[in-house]
Amino acid sequence: MTEKIRRSRNQDVQDTAIKITPRSSKYKNQHRKREQQTSLLDFVIKPRPKTQRQTKAHKLQKTHLAITRGSYIVYKPKGKTRLDPKKKITRLKKSVRVYRTSKKAEREVAENDLEGVPVVGQDINPNAIPLEQQVQNLSLSKTPAPNNPSQAKTVHAIHSRRFRSYCDNCTRPRLKELSTQLLRDLDRFQKRAFAKNEIKARAHPRLVLGVREALARLRINKVKLLFLATDCEICPGESGLDATIEGLKFQCQQQQVPYCFPLLRRELSYALQKRAQICCVAILDFDGANATYADLLNEIEDARAEYKRRTAS
Repeated sequence: MTEKIRRSRNQDVQDTAIKITPRSSKYKNQHRKREQQTSLLDFVIKPRPKTQRQTKAHKLQKTHLAITRGSYIVYKPKGKTRLDPKKKITRLKKSVRVYRTSKKAEREVAENDLEGVPVVGQDINPNAIPLEQQVQNLSLSKTPAPNNPSQAKTVHAIHSRRFRSYCDNCTRPRLKELSTQLLRDLDRFQKRAFAKNEIKARAHPRLVLGVREALARLRINKVKLLFLATDCEICPGESGLDATIEGLKFQCQQQQVPYCFPLLRRELSYALQKRAQICCVAILDFDGANATYADLLNEIEDARAEYKRRTAS
């Protein structure tokens, strides 16, 4: 009986010795089974899933994206494509081209007619020149006066080829400086927005270029300020450039949108880093350059007052 009790006590001690294992990391792996021995997978560190706050903080730590392309991107059109695509010419461009060709033809005719005019100091027998040529030379030498005196448009002395008659404000140095600064700031903001998210930037542009885009934004009351070049090409007619500029001015006056004539075409293109000359820029959102915009409005009023004072005499 005593032997049985002794054996049972020894067995209990052995069981407890087997069950109780050291918990220190030094002897932890020694009591594993063979199939549970250490492998290289035990040293692999599994990353913890990031929370929403950690992902947001990681995005804020990223550096600003570099601008790798400009704000103008030409997309490949969907659907059928022609081998020789037809270029779409606007109505305004057609009128400008027609006026250019007509002026070129008139210039060639005048040069051909003046070839028969004698040079000063040269002795030429008047009988050698035909009578029709003499009459034509006399008609070219005298410009006919207009029948209706109201048709003759009075042009002030300050107007020139670089400062057309449709301008109604003087081009002051301070006005040029503020206009250039505003255009450069907004163009920089727009390029930065295109680099971050192109879809959102296209949906909410800061400025648009060209007469057609400016007219489209004026129809939906989106324009905050309109810049027009002072040296736009002469193109009279119902749908010419002169009538289009007058229509832009009329719409701005109806909607109480400020407009000005601060720079030349090449100066506008230089401020926006474009190759082609720009005749019209419509500002749609000036957020971020509010101080420059406010100073520019005050300068426009002063420049318009100076223009009225100089043309009053």
